[in-house]
Amino acid sequence: MNWAGNDITRSMAQHALALAVRDFLANGDMTGANGEGAGGIKCYAQDPIYTPIDEQVLSEAGFTVVDDPRAFLEVDEASVIIAMNSDIPVRQIIADLARPAIMIWNKVTVDDRNVPVTDPLSLRVERMVEEYIELPFPAEDEFFGRNLAIYIRKRGPKENKTG
Repeated sequence: MNWAGNDITRSMAQHALALAVRDFLANGDMTGANGEGAGGIKCYAQDPIYTPIDEQVLSEAGFTVVDDPRAFLEVDEASVIIAMNSDIPVRQIIADLARPAIMIWNKVTVDDRNVPVTDPLSLRVERMVEEYIELPFPAEDEFFGRNLAIYIRKRGPKENKTG
């Protein structure tokens, strides 16, 4: 699939998705550790092709724009990761760093392990997604791409305890 000419539209759609997810989580009374953003939830954005105007617009929309690799250093178990059709090995890096609460990215398909891509699969990534429930991404189109999934971390033993 050729994405030429659609980069700006795709980028805007993905940033809008991030804000919608943030607002949805904030309305559920979920708060972030830093107490900033909607409901205390911080949104980070990182892309080496951001222009100063991009950074200003994103900042005004509630994002904190960070340089590589700082965005990865912000990832923890409460994070929501949105990385669609990435041109770096995001899934590999995340598998080594943390187990985010939610990941929205290209579907992990074992058959794709030998397909040459910039965000390849590995046994580490496959094992990581076993800890998640996979849901189909509801809006596969020119704004987001194809073969996407939403991964929601399953509750661990500590999270299942009540009272």
